[in-house]
Amino acid sequence: MIHPKYLSKHDWIQAEILSACDILGIEAAREFRGKGWRADVFVPNNGRPIAFEVQLSPQSLKKTLERQAKFERDGIIGCWLFENPVSKLNNERPDLPLFYVENDNYTSLLVNLGDRRKVELHMFLENFISNNIRFNSVAKTHTKQLVNLVFYDMPCWKCGEMNQLYYVDSLFSSSCNAKIRPKEMMWESNSTEYRQEIVELASKFIENRKDLNLKLGQIKKRYSNTIEDSYTSFGCYNCDSLFGDWFVMKAKLELKYEPKELTCQGEIDLGESVELDIPHWCFPNNGQFCEKEIKTVANKA
Repeated sequence: MIHPKYLSKHDWIQAEILSACDILGIEAAREFRGKGWRADVFVPNNGRPIAFEVQLSPQSLKKTLERQAKFERDGIIGCWLFENPVSKLNNERPDLPLFYVENDNYTSLLVNLGDRRKVELHMFLENFISNNIRFNSVAKTHTKQLVNLVFYDMPCWKCGEMNQLYYVDSLFSSSCNAKIRPKEMMWESNSTEYRQEIVELASKFIENRKDLNLKLGQIKKRYSNTIEDSYTSFGCYNCDSLFGDWFVMKAKLELKYEPKELTCQGEIDLGESVELDIPHWCFPNNGQFCEKEIKTVANKA
């Protein structure tokens, strides 16, 4: 293949598509024309035909969807490789496989999958053609998660004794590296810090590091005069007074961008997966997609 520095970016991406098809032993046609549409590379692909469109010039979402409709009409998956963000396209969607390609000083082309990961274009293409990248409407965590805890000082408002609380300084992740934080509401006992597996990790760290003399009160339900109800909370190790969620949340926000002086890391078992409504094109590392029921334009092919 011609060295990338002698090719335009458009030709370079086309060459990568053709190369991926060649490795997979799949037929591909460059600059293919169909009924009212054209594709930079068309891949018949044994009943799952794909039209790859390399779109480096600006194109509106409306125009893209109009062109995509012609592929769908003919039972073809249109896969778009854009250089720049598409105006008004705020979320990934199942009827529009659209991805952004970056290049790094003519050394490699990368597909940017948002905050999930960046993948070499060649790897991405092989997996997309092989149906190893699928649209899922939810992001679903692994049951095993590596988490970071940050400890910080909190004086008791009642007795004045210094306590050490902690917050979870990491998000849970799915197989495709989507970042997931369980939904939390103040005074609802559902803070991530109160999860039993997190409490056990913090307690184990304190037990193993007695030299630090950390003072963490029991995490349990306490009555709050503020809301006139009970909810799970941090409490003073000395007098058992409740540390209200509002003050704990405020302390966490103030500490987020401060140096983390005392941390611990460990693996936890969530017991069951956490799911959030995060529509995305799922490309897992281990083949375990976020959703069993696959929702993708491929089903219409």
